[in-house]
Amino acid sequence: MAHIHMEAMKKRYTPEELTQLHTELYDILQETIRICKKHDIPYFLIGGTAIGALYDRAILPWDDDIDIGMTRPHYNRFLEIAPQELGEEYFLSWIGSDPRTPYYYAKVKKHHTLFVEPLFADVPMHQGIFIDVFPFDRIPDNRFLQRCQYNLVNFLKCCLMGKEKWLWKYFGTCEVENPSNRGRIPCLLNKIVDVTLSKKSIYRLMVGVQSLFNKCRTRYYNNVITKTDHVLETSLQQLQPVPFGPLEATVPYDLEGFLRYNYPSLHRFTEEEQDKINDHYPAVLSFNTLKPQKS
Repeated sequence: MAHIHMEAMKKRYTPEELTQLHTELYDILQETIRICKKHDIPYFLIGGTAIGALYDRAILPWDDDIDIGMTRPHYNRFLEIAPQELGEEYFLSWIGSDPRTPYYYAKVKKHHTLFVEPLFADVPMHQGIFIDVFPFDRIPDNRFLQRCQYNLVNFLKCCLMGKEKWLWKYFGTCEVENPSNRGRIPCLLNKIVDVTLSKKSIYRLMVGVQSLFNKCRTRYYNNVITKTDHVLETSLQQLQPVPFGPLEATVPYDLEGFLRYNYPSLHRFTEEEQDKINDHYPAVLSFNTLKPQKS
C-alpha cells in the first residue's frame, strides 16, 4: 500500500512533505523542459512560480505547485508531441488523453504518485503529482472586450467543470459543502449548456473563445481565465533563462516588470499569506504508490 496522508488527519504540509514534493515537481518540470528544448517549444514560468523565481530562484519554500505558460500554437504542439516524448514515468493529462479531467488546461503528471485534490477526489482521472501547463492567447486591448472574453470563458469553464461535478447551489445537486456565490440565472444557463452539449463540444467552444483574438495585433497575452497573467508580446519574444532550484528555466523578459504589472503589491509571500490564498493540501498524497506501507 502507498504511504498516504489523509486530509482529515492534517491540513498543512510537514517540512519533509514539502521537501519531497518539491523534488517531484522539479523532476516533472525537468522532463517538461527537456521536451520543450528538444522540439523548440518556448515556455515561461507564471504566477507564484515566477514570484519564486524572482525572489528565491526556486519554488517558494511553502509553495506546492509549478505553473508554466505557452502561447497557443506552442501549447498545441506540446499536446501533440509530449505523449510520445515523455518518459515512461510521466503522463500528459488533458481532455484529449484524460477525458474525465475537469480542467481546461494540461497537466504533466507522474505515474505511481498521488496528489488528489479534495474538490475532485471522486473524479476518475489520473491523480498523480503534477505541474500545470496553461495556454496563453492574445487578449483585446479594449477593456470592454477583455471583460466580455473573460466572462464568457469563465462561464464555459464552469460548464466544463459542471460536466464532472456540480459546484453550485441552484439547478443541480451541489457536491461541495460551501458552494460558490453564483446566482440562479448563471446556474440555469450552465445547466442548459451541460445538458445540451458534450464535454468535448464545450471544450472546443471554450478554446474558440480563448483564441478569438489570436489573429489580431494586440499588446498582451493571457491565459484568459485570470486577470493576473497579462504578459506583453514583446516580453514573450525575449524569454530569459533564470536559475530555478536545480534547473534553469525561462521567464518573460523583465520578470519583475511582468510581475509588478499583475501584482501591484508584489512581494515575497510569507508562509501565513500563502496559507490564506492556497487551500491546496491534497485529500491524498503519496510519493510512491508502489512502495509497501510500513506496518
